[in-house]
Amino acid sequence: MVRSMSCISILLAFFLSLLSTATAAQAAPRSSERAAACHPAGLADARVRTWIRLEHGGRTYTKVLSELTVEVPGNWPLTQDLLLSEESSRYILAMSCLTRTTPGQQRNWSEYRQGPPAVTSVKGGGVKVVDRTHTWVNTADQPITVGAWQIRAGVGRWTAKLMPPAALVGAHWTEVKVDPGKPGAEAASPAPDAGEGGTALLWYPDAAKVKAQAKAKAAAEAKARAEKPSGGTNPGGGAGTGETATTPVPAVAVSLDPAWQRSWAAQGNTSVSNALNRMGTFLTAAVTVVLMLHAAVLYRRRPTAPTAEQDATLRNLAAWAVGLAGVVLLTQGRSVLERLLELHQAVVWPDERALRDHAFALAAVAVLFSVARPSRRVWAAVGVLALPPALVALRPSWFGLGRDTLFEWSGLALAAQGCASACLFMLFSLAFAAVLWRLARDGGLLPASRVSPGSARRFRLRVAGPAVLAWTVLVAVWYVLTEERTWQRVSWLSDRSVPDYGADHENDFLWDAVGSVSSGQEWLSWTTWMLTGVAALAVLRTWQSETDVSPLDQRADRLLFLTFFAVVVPLGGGGTYVGSALFTVLWIPLGMLCLYAFVAPFAGRSALAQPLEPSGLPLATAVGPTARAAFLERARSYREIHAELRRLDQGMFGDEPPKRSDLEQRLNELHEWPAPGGQERLPARVSVVDAALALGPRDTWWANGSRCARLALIPAVPASLLMMWVWRVRGEAGESTLGDPYGFLSLGIDFVGWMATWAGAAFVMGALWRLLPGQRGAAKALPLTLAFAVPIAADVLVLQFTDESTAGLALAVSAMLFVLTVTGIAVDFDTFRGERRYWQSRLGLLLSVYQMRYYSLQLAYLVAQLVAMISIWQFIAEPAAAPEPVDPK
Repeated sequence: MVRSMSCISILLAFFLSLLSTATAAQAAPRSSERAAACHPAGLADARVRTWIRLEHGGRTYTKVLSELTVEVPGNWPLTQDLLLSEESSRYILAMSCLTRTTPGQQRNWSEYRQGPPAVTSVKGGGVKVVDRTHTWVNTADQPITVGAWQIRAGVGRWTAKLMPPAALVGAHWTEVKVDPGKPGAEAASPAPDAGEGGTALLWYPDAAKVKAQAKAKAAAEAKARAEKPSGGTNPGGGAGTGETATTPVPAVAVSLDPAWQRSWAAQGNTSVSNALNRMGTFLTAAVTVVLMLHAAVLYRRRPTAPTAEQDATLRNLAAWAVGLAGVVLLTQGRSVLERLLELHQAVVWPDERALRDHAFALAAVAVLFSVARPSRRVWAAVGVLALPPALVALRPSWFGLGRDTLFEWSGLALAAQGCASACLFMLFSLAFAAVLWRLARDGGLLPASRVSPGSARRFRLRVAGPAVLAWTVLVAVWYVLTEERTWQRVSWLSDRSVPDYGADHENDFLWDAVGSVSSGQEWLSWTTWMLTGVAALAVLRTWQSETDVSPLDQRADRLLFLTFFAVVVPLGGGGTYVGSALFTVLWIPLGMLCLYAFVAPFAGRSALAQPLEPSGLPLATAVGPTARAAFLERARSYREIHAELRRLDQGMFGDEPPKRSDLEQRLNELHEWPAPGGQERLPARVSVVDAALALGPRDTWWANGSRCARLALIPAVPASLLMMWVWRVRGEAGESTLGDPYGFLSLGIDFVGWMATWAGAAFVMGALWRLLPGQRGAAKALPLTLAFAVPIAADVLVLQFTDESTAGLALAVSAMLFVLTVTGIAVDFDTFRGERRYWQSRLGLLLSVYQMRYYSLQLAYLVAQLVAMISIWQFIAEPAAAPEPVDPK
């Protein structure tokens, strides 16, 4: 791990030095290429128009779109510079004159654009420039600049104000349009000249300017005639000789009162909103912790003493419950503390932030490793990796991170902070892997060791260390590339010829390295739900009873099983409205309630719950593990006899066809079932094939659930890729992903998360297989899909109330139904896998199991689901709302 730390430090320093070198090379234009002024007099004949539009509906944050169009005359000294390369200093100066207030270090962190302004030549040697920009209103009481406009979002009223570039103030402004969106503007200054579309307001400054000039000229001429001596001439000329009045572009300002949903979402950076948002995360973690601890208590109260394996899983469950509470308190509490400190001081210096963030991060790592209980070698590696962040936090002046050296650039400062951040990220990742290993190994969820058969697998540092190092390098490289892309976005019109540009660029990287500690910890902490799911599975596996039909039979199993479903299966992000996670806590009890409500009341309709004749006892009482072979053998005979009956009906026998009465008698005998008190008969509505399918492919509910989860992995892959495309790549989501320092890597985590969602739902279906109604696997998928869909339906209703996007939610339900349906059919096939050798193909065996007509229905059912998914996909082909934008600096 010492070598790993050294390697990653060298890699980060080398990568950042390359970026700094490239920037320095770009920032060295010749002094002869510099221009000292924008020559505003040459733009007096330019024609300018601009508009701004606010889009409120169907999204969390209001999106602002702006466009500035300038028709530059050919006599402007910088006109032809607009045709040069976008990296040319002449182009940067000319474009900054047209789109910024003054040339120089113009940086706008809140402004986004799909590409550089469009520049085209026009007749007469002029140039037409069209600059399209956009942003989101996600901060309150802070000006947001987009194009030639400034937005200020107050608590109740927003204001959009025109901020024209200084060089264009004297140009011909032909049109200014403001569309504040519904319900329209509250006030506008000056009064608009016209309206458009019900909400848009228009001004024509140039027309007003012409009228003012004509009026001034007429007044001057009238005055000259009045003062003209009789028979004389005009000696002075004055206004009548060519003087014209000028009217500057009006200071257009429009006030609007947006809907409370958009107004509340814009307050997300305030202390109150931040505290409520974090409170939602705290409460969700608290409910999960209470459920896990209560389940552990219920298991301890069982009359039988736990085995060593059972005791280990219970200790792990309780330890992880406490660890989860600690990690959430530390990662989320750091943000709350940061907001409180910002209320008392204007600037948080890097040394102060490093001390605070490193302390919280090291404390969270210590909590995780206390749950993992690794070996001494791992603890030694942890100590080595913790040394750099501890030194940077406690002795920042050694590395040039003090307040007095903040703006005196030093490569040592960035290298030290980069190394410290990387080490903390490695520590958290290694701790996460160690906890996952501990929970899975003690619960028997890992495959047996091939090197040492019969012994438990060990967490080997020589394997985990390089893996965590490679993962950290990947994260660091993407983080640096994204921050460089962000810097280029905000500084694309900065004057790169001045020495301050390179220093500012390097200092920006230093701030990003400092901020990566907290952002990386929070990013990784969102994956802790996976550890909760593994901890629950470990306990369920070790405490399973072969006599239980389902995990709902025992109180402790039922509580932990429902908790597993609520944590793993429902969509993440449910209960997050107008940018606040305050109501996410409701999704855990809602998920538990939905699963129980769609399974327990209908358990009496399952095949195994049907009464035997004449005793009336449920069929489940007679179908223990020893009955599986008998049922499978009878089911095969049942299908063969039915095949003979079909051939008999079709006249496909020879000279001596069998008697129908004999075949029917054999079928009747197959329904006889020996019982301790005498002979019983299977329920009238349940055939031996139905009973065999109702048992599932394995003998216990745990084995059935595990088998279902494995079978679901194949259809889960395309479903996961589809959902990733919908929510991470398509439309504006792709822009958000590229702008997020962890966006690209979040795709991999999202894929794992979606796979866990589908596989977790399949596990639940398999574990409840014997309780679910329906005689075929496709029918058993419906209750689980409904339990998955009801929270989404509730989410949709609330999102409709908050006027936010619901794109992708219907597709997620359709994908869940498809995955579970395919898995259910695969489970039915797997139940009769012992007959596979007698059939030429799997399809032939499936046709025999489903008696052809059932297979036709299943095929039609799957085709209908595919058509539904395609229809939903086409319906949401264009996203109705943008994802949450990356927070501006």
